[in-house]
Amino acid sequence: MKYYPVFFDLREKVCLVVGGGTVAERKVQRLLECEASVRVVGESLSEGLQSLQKSGQIQCLAGRYSAACLDGAFMVICATDDRAVNEQVMRDCRSRGIPVNVVDDPERCDFILPAIAEQGDLSIAVSTGGKSPALAKRLRRELEDQYGPEYRELVNILGELRKRRLAKGYPSEENRTIFEAVVSSDILEQLRKGDREGVREKIRRLSGEDLEQNEP
Repeated sequence: MKYYPVFFDLREKVCLVVGGGTVAERKVQRLLECEASVRVVGESLSEGLQSLQKSGQIQCLAGRYSAACLDGAFMVICATDDRAVNEQVMRDCRSRGIPVNVVDDPERCDFILPAIAEQGDLSIAVSTGGKSPALAKRLRRELEDQYGPEYRELVNILGELRKRRLAKGYPSEENRTIFEAVVSSDILEQLRKGDREGVREKIRRLSGEDLEQNEP
């Protein structure tokens, strides 16, 4: 099976998690990080999920899953150890055209969740097509070691530089040349050393823009 990699904007979109255990809790935490509107259905909830419910961060539907739980859902993650429930969730989602992920069951998934290495707005996704989550996690750890906090800073710099130049209406080809020059320079090494004035001067020299460098 060949998956199509994509990053969804989940802000304020309803995402349903079926299940109330620790696996469901991990999925909920990730959805909250993406600013989704999270709904959970389960007969019992982990302490973490109960805490999130009490603080108003998630909506919980007590009791067993039913198709009515899907109303308004943008996507669904099913994290139960009940095969009959997993099968019903999958069938109900597909009948409604709602993407569903059944944890540890690729055959019942419309999408799979990659291992993610992150530095701020930089996200590097690793997938083995559902064949080996353990290998994906190992590669994620290696990427986290390789791509440190200097990449978070660089992404922020490039984002601000891009915003400014687009606002001023510079030609696309000129912008592309400047962005590539910045990325190809030794700016990452300067960021690792904390040489913020050197970074500022380099940006000014390569782009003509004066970006103030703040502490990370």
